[in-house]
Amino acid sequence: MNAQLHDLQLVDLTLAGNSPSFEILVQRYSSGILGLSMGMLRNEAEAQDIVQETFLAAFRKLPSFSRSSPFRAWLFRIATNACLMRLRTRRRRPEVPLTLRGATFDDDEVRDRPVIDRAPMADQLLQDQELGARIHDEVNRLPEKYRSVLILADYKHYSMKQIAETLELTVPNVKTRLHRARLAVREALGRYLEGEE
Repeated sequence: MNAQLHDLQLVDLTLAGNSPSFEILVQRYSSGILGLSMGMLRNEAEAQDIVQETFLAAFRKLPSFSRSSPFRAWLFRIATNACLMRLRTRRRRPEVPLTLRGATFDDDEVRDRPVIDRAPMADQLLQDQELGARIHDEVNRLPEKYRSVLILADYKHYSMKQIAETLELTVPNVKTRLHRARLAVREALGRYLEGEE
């Protein structure tokens, strides 16, 4: 089987009964789905489970794949939804609204207000293990809808369009959520670096 075949060719071959074609898709996207799942769930065993669940669900749903979006986006949307379901079932505490200096952010509401833009952290600070752990903690504290956008953008390096397709959002909505997530993390780190926490 040619591993260079396009995703849609592999989908067609799989639907025609050629199971090795689907194995190529599994190999092609397993690591990306694992990375996404690890970022969202922060648990390796659960992330591995999500990889399996994603490909099982994708195989079952393959006949209904509409091709209106790329196969990759469709697959990652399945994975993202599986992660969100897992988070909902294991949630130990209610989600708190994302706030920034007293402002509450509703999903699609944009507020024009001054924001303190702190200079980017120096490279040596980013290397610092304590700060790295703090960044990780602050990202993990974000509500799911903001954390998933931030992980896809800053850790997986997805484009705004790819994130929108994966999470079934509009590009402006993705940009808004990403902006709020970055500001919240930046504000928390700023307070930490200035000794306010």
